[in-house]
Amino acid sequence: MKNMPCENIQEMLVDYSDGLLAQEENRIVSQHLDKCENCRKLSKALNRSLELSNVIWEDNLREIENVKIQELSKTKKVPWLRYASIAASILIVVTTGILWRSLNQPQKPEVELSFEEIEKNINDSANAVRLLAATQLLENYPDYKELVDNQYQYIAQRYPDTSVAKNIKLKIQ
Repeated sequence: MKNMPCENIQEMLVDYSDGLLAQEENRIVSQHLDKCENCRKLSKALNRSLELSNVIWEDNLREIENVKIQELSKTKKVPWLRYASIAASILIVVTTGILWRSLNQPQKPEVELSFEEIEKNINDSANAVRLLAATQLLENYPDYKELVDNQYQYIAQRYPDTSVAKNIKLKIQ
């Protein structure tokens, strides 16, 4: 193992630079570097790049520590009491506005409908819906376009107080 080729020595240079080789391997690499100019240049270049990477690494660590310290100091200075008082003020203003508006709206007179009127409204709505469904089925046939238009007009006139009639009026316009 005394005369190792340069390729084998070059593979051990990183461990040699880091001081991770066994004592015997360390001695062999050291003796080879004394004799071989190419491996010695490679070892010096490797050492320089490792030193440079260590400097960069340490510099970045310092920057990261500074950023962490700044972030910690920023998070401790949150004025929660100020935010809570602003939120409470907004809540009071909104609640007051809603109450004021509800108290100042004109009250609608309560209209009591008789059972017959309620029954009539339900029947009218049901009839309007049935006629609408039939009319919508007829819409699929182009020959019945005039009949469909007349049917929509009839529903809107016959059942004006239903939601169906209101929708038809919007559709016709």
